[in-house]
Amino acid sequence: MLGFACICNTLKESGRFKAVTVKTLLKLSEEEQEKKLRAAAVDNLYNSLQILKWCKENNILMYRFSSDLIPLATYAAHWHWWEDADIQNMCSKIKDFVQESGIRISLHPDQFCVLNSDKPDVVQNSIKHLEYLNKLSNMLGNQILILHTGSKAGGKQQAMQRFIDNFKLLPKDIQSKLCLENDDKSFGVSDVLYICETLGIPMIFDIHHYNCLNEEENLWDLRQRILDTWKGRRPKMHLSSGKASFTDRHHGDYINDADYESALKFAGEDFDIMLECKQKELALLRIREKYPDRT
Repeated sequence: MLGFACICNTLKESGRFKAVTVKTLLKLSEEEQEKKLRAAAVDNLYNSLQILKWCKENNILMYRFSSDLIPLATYAAHWHWWEDADIQNMCSKIKDFVQESGIRISLHPDQFCVLNSDKPDVVQNSIKHLEYLNKLSNMLGNQILILHTGSKAGGKQQAMQRFIDNFKLLPKDIQSKLCLENDDKSFGVSDVLYICETLGIPMIFDIHHYNCLNEEENLWDLRQRILDTWKGRRPKMHLSSGKASFTDRHHGDYINDADYESALKFAGEDFDIMLECKQKELALLRIREKYPDRT
């Protein structure tokens, strides 16, 4: 099963999301701040519902929400967004639709969410961000939060241990949702598998990140271990192509044929494949056109 993340280019009116800057917020009274933030959040949630409906109409049963649906959720501490009736209503509609449609959903914390940072304030802010996404997840019916291991400060082994130690500081509800993904700069498949097996959490295999960073591991030796981390749940993997070359860390607009063939070979019948290319659902539709019997 193929899916895509966040933006839907096809829906020009409702396929994108609104943001509010701190600079804008500081010009407003608290009452005006709440009004502006609420309007943006409700609009973002409404747009997410329209994207989900489009996905269902087009038989796309996997989608990743934007992590910025509630603008400045951890900044505007005076605003308890999760208690807002309009936001609760939109989240309830989304949750009902997800359950009725069978669409598998997920969320990916922002890149500044670095749970294993060697800086205590970064760790604390990362936990706040995860707490926000956990609240939102519970309201939307989501059970998957996808995280990178993060910082390599102090050396890889110390950094991996910091992740393990800091993970244990999280509430159990957040722990139960977290999945860890191999990245393209610091922590490869074997590193992430070690952490996931130690903590008993699922691993997301990113094939493009593996192309950019690997220790020449035999993926077929690791495949079953990756599957086993999911403990019977449907596993996910990520797929993108390098913008300028096979190992270019920047994601290209579409998926090239060689990368898709490689992903299909690895995934078999076992994995969902989340596309992380710039053209989102357009790339998915192009793959369907090219491979009508292999999507």
